[in-house]
Amino acid sequence: MDYEKRIIDQPLAENLQELPAILIEGAKAVGKTETASRLAKTMMSLDNPQIKMLLRNNPEAILSAKKPVLIDEWQLEPNLWSYVRHQVDAGLSAGSVLFTGSSVRVNSRIHSGAGRIIRMKMRPYSVQERKMSDSFISVDKLLNDPSYQAGGISTKKLDNYLDEVFRSGFPGIRNRSSKARELLIRDYVNNIIQHDFEENGFTAREPETLRSWMRAYAAAIGTTTSYKKIIDTAMANNEKSPSRPTADFYRDALEILYVIDDVPSFIGMGKLFPALTKAPKHFMLDPAIAMSLLDVTKEQLTDFDVDKHVGKINSDLIGQLMESLVYQSLIVYADALDAHLYHFRDSKGRHEIDFILQKGRKLVLFEVKTNPNVKDSYVRHLNWFEELAGEEYQISKVLLNTGQVAYQRQEDKVQVVPIAMLGL
Repeated sequence: MDYEKRIIDQPLAENLQELPAILIEGAKAVGKTETASRLAKTMMSLDNPQIKMLLRNNPEAILSAKKPVLIDEWQLEPNLWSYVRHQVDAGLSAGSVLFTGSSVRVNSRIHSGAGRIIRMKMRPYSVQERKMSDSFISVDKLLNDPSYQAGGISTKKLDNYLDEVFRSGFPGIRNRSSKARELLIRDYVNNIIQHDFEENGFTAREPETLRSWMRAYAAAIGTTTSYKKIIDTAMANNEKSPSRPTADFYRDALEILYVIDDVPSFIGMGKLFPALTKAPKHFMLDPAIAMSLLDVTKEQLTDFDVDKHVGKINSDLIGQLMESLVYQSLIVYADALDAHLYHFRDSKGRHEIDFILQKGRKLVLFEVKTNPNVKDSYVRHLNWFEELAGEEYQISKVLLNTGQVAYQRQEDKVQVVPIAMLGL
């Protein structure tokens, strides 16, 4: 299979020219090993018992190998991390070592590597990596070029977006048949519950209580639902529900395993500061995982029946999925741009911004709508924010939707962008 270019490729190659050792971290199946192996001259995989034994007894073999050396599944022999860290202190040359692997065991006592081994996070495919469009509107230019104007046409409609959600952003899963994808994603979830916890030093005495918590969290993606409510949802009418201390433990463990992620609230200054709420917005590694946990199919989402009152429920969930798809892309672009991703909601709930990409005094505000049409009410919060904070920040405003035309509104300079055209 041909290698699909990733957003991380360029910054990884550039960093490797300047730095002696880099860790590519992230969840299983996001493509870490494949990406790193394209830069490596020597690959040492620790899931090979012979390689593991060699490096356990003779870590100096790393230094004599042709560089860069890729140490894959490094968490299986975490002492190698300390060995490389000491070699960095001793003057290890740039471009020497790449580490890949999943989370280190929670009870392993290793040095963080701060100041010696940098960490770069890899995630599932963004919109650009999914090749959802022939051309893209650049988030980089939206951030850095005040004169930049969106333009172009997308062929994607809501049905195409839902197809993408259920295909997932996992390189080895998304191009399989729909039945195979369903089975593989379900197995991915089961592995988290039945194997990954134990392999990484966590304990889930009742696996079904972990599943219950994950289902409750999946239902809250794209929202600022409090953790108390998520726990209460998991506990309601469920004999296998977790206690609150157990649920808190699950949350921390799933963050370490890269399965769940929270977008923090924007910390503004000046006029914005008194109005802020601190609640984070919740997302999962991939929205396809959330749908598997909730046992929801694409057909259920698109089977609207107003008489049975399921239309609004489905509409709300589709909105959460579109926002999750956008998050999955924006966090990748933010990493590549060395920027930060936030959301905004004032303490009274009167004004919300779905996402804010920040780099210093430069902000890009994003509102996400499932409706392909554009209404003035959709951009009201974007304009309110700019009016309040425009003197403190350089602000670009973007309405992301499922429409097919990208353009700039003349009346308020809001960039209207189809989600499928959201690129780096």
